[in-house]
Amino acid sequence: MDILQIYRGDTLRLTVTLTDSGGEPFVPAEGQQVVFSVGWPGEVLVALPVTEGAANLTHQDTARLLPAEYCFDVRVYNADKTLVATPIFGKFVVKEAVNDALQL
Repeated sequence: MDILQIYRGDTLRLTVTLTDSGGEPFVPAEGQQVVFSVGWPGEVLVALPVTEGAANLTHQDTARLLPAEYCFDVRVYNADKTLVATPIFGKFVVKEAVNDALQL
């Protein structure tokens, strides 16, 4: 199980590397989509496509998450949105920022 940590309001380019059963880089088939999601079982709070090997979390994505320990996964879906696989999962920890707005 992987553990990802981020401060609330930060941005993150999360590199996602998937391999097939032979250890070769996984290339989604025509119509398949790889999705990175954060939330709790049954409640997705952030869902982002993985494109060109990365999921890009923006300030807006993480600012709306309260400091807490969430779950995350990376899933592969067919074009008809049926689940193919969940190759990566774990904990996604959002920490509180001390200064969430520039205060000088």
